[in-house]
Parts: sequence; C-alpha cells; structure tokens
Amino acid sequence: MPTDSSRTASLTSRLSILWRRTAEALPGVALALILAVAAHRLIAELIPVVSGLLIAVLAGIALRSLGWVPSWAEPGLRWAAKKLLRAGIVLLGLQLALGDLLGLGWEVLVVVALTVAVTFFGMIALGRALNAPRGMTMLLATGTAICGASAVAAAAAAIDRGDGKDDDGAPVQSAAAAAVAVVTLYGTLALLALPALGALLGLQEEAIGVWIGASVHEVGQVVAAGGVVGASALATATLVKLARVVLLAPVVAGISLNRRRRRAAAASREQGARPPLIPLFVLGFLAMMALRSVTELPTSALDFSAEVTTMLLTTAMVGVGASVDLRRLLREGGSALVLGAGGTVLAVGTGLASVLLLVG
Repeated sequence: MPTDSSRTASLTSRLSILWRRTAEALPGVALALILAVAAHRLIAELIPVVSGLLIAVLAGIALRSLGWVPSWAEPGLRWAAKKLLRAGIVLLGLQLALGDLLGLGWEVLVVVALTVAVTFFGMIALGRALNAPRGMTMLLATGTAICGASAVAAAAAAIDRGDGKDDDGAPVQSAAAAAVAVVTLYGTLALLALPALGALLGLQEEAIGVWIGASVHEVGQVVAAGGVVGASALATATLVKLARVVLLAPVVAGISLNRRRRRAAAASREQGARPPLIPLFVLGFLAMMALRSVTELPTSALDFSAEVTTMLLTTAMVGVGASVDLRRLLREGGSALVLGAGGTVLAVGTGLASVLLLVG
C-alpha cells in the first residue's frame, strides 16, 4: 500500500502539473477573451445582423493568417477552442424548458423534426455526391440543421478523435471554422429573405415565425428576422428555434455512436481511445435542460447564464479561428459553399412546405 509520503508526493506532483498547465494557458485565454469581448460587446452590438461568433472566428483567422499569434498564446487558444467550447454548450441547456416547447403543439413540433431530419440527412447525401470531406459534411449538416455555430462546435467535439483530427486525419478546428463561416453566411441571407418572402406569400405572422424558427440557422439570426415581422412572429420564431436546439443532444449523440461503431473493429489496433458512448458535454447539456424544466430559476440567474454562455462560446470561437490554415480553408471553400447553399435550400424549402401543410 502507498505510504503517506508517497501519496503526498503524488498529490504535489499533480498540483505542480496543473499549475504549470494553467500558467501556460492563461495568456492565450486572456487574448481570446479580449477579442471575444470586442466581437460581442462592440462590433456585434453595432451590427446586429452579424453574429458575434462569426466575428470571433474571423478575428482568430486573421491572427493566424497575418502571423500575429505569439508563441505564448498557443496553449491557451487551443484550450479555449476545446474546453470553453464544451462548457458553453453545457450551459446552453439552461435556456431550454421542455414545458414551453411542448406548448407549441404537435403540428409545430412535426415541422421542426421534419425540417431538421430532411436538412441533416439531405446534406449528408449531398456531401457524398460532391465528394466533400466527411468531417466538413458532418459539421455543415449539424450547423445548418440545428443552431449554427454552436452546433458546429458540438459536432466538432464529437468527431475529434482526440488529437485534433477526425477519423480521416483532417484537422477538425480548421474545418469547424470554415463551417461556421459558411453557415453564418447563408443564415444571414435567410434572415434577410424570409420576412419578405413570408409577406409575399401571404402567410400569417405566426406562420412566418414558425418558418423562420424552423429554417434560419443561428439563434441571433432568428431573433433578428422575427423582429422584422412583428412581436408575435418574434416570440414564435424564438421558441421554435429553441425546439431545434433541443435536438442538438440526440444528433451529436448519434454522431458519436456512429463514430464508435465505425471504429470498433479497428479500436484494438489503434493507440487512440474509443470515443465515448455519449460525450460528457452532451450529458451536461441534457442535465442543464432537465434542471431548467423542473426548477423555477430566477430570471436574473437565467439572464446571467445566457451572458456567460455567449461569452464562453465567443471566446472559444477565437481559438477555433486561430487554428485555421487559411490556404487549406480556401482550397476546401468551394465544396463547403456549395454544400452550405444546398443545405439552406433544403431547410428553407422543407420548412415552408411543412408550414403550409400543417400550420397554414
């Protein structure tokens, strides 16, 4: 049995390692946080239609592309891109209450499920037809079908085999940055187009809200588009969008299970560990959602949680962007743009058809 002295030495060693890693990460995390505050508090508030997450990604890409990433910031940027990202996704669950979503009615929930399923699996099929990288296809499909940059980030964590690459050996964070940019681009186009198209088609305000919530990619873009139509459309669109966000957990768990099944035969021959059955951050997301559903949390606490969630995700996006090799991004941009356009058409078209059929 280990003696008291050996246990003390072991604990001291672990604390020393933890302190060293923390000291290495802090400068880079501080840099990412400063850029995230600028992206969220300054630029995004001046230009509401532009996602602060996209600005943060672009800031990270600019740092890397211009050679402005100092060596002392590298560990912290990598840490932010992984750890802060997962923490933000866990806290995102506090924004969702199952009771509110069930109050939408079965027709609207069918619209959401149908739009998500057609968009996700349709993009997977389109990616194969285009011979697009599997990792990029999975990221774009998840981001377009669910909730933009946050969903891309969750999918990136699920396909990462543990060394920053997917099962095909492609860098995950580089593909994630490209996917965030593409999803945000087409989501912005959708938020500009759908309010006008809804009025042109003669849809009622609530129906337009359901269409926007089921089809537009980012939560912020949904809020902007719904606000253009009116208060009723805004409330409906936001709630419908949150119903889509709930599907983030099963979709990411499905991605993880698919990876686990594909790697099971080769797991014994590989050095890397098998992917977990369900990623821990997905379980954390579900736990937070359950807490919100069964507990009456103060509005001030929920508002504070929303702010913390936004800053965690925005800070993580700086790290994601700073991992990008711009030349690789430009080489892969063609198929990503085509795939993103196809997915947006699927989401908007399926959302409209199902709204006309079920909501009216």
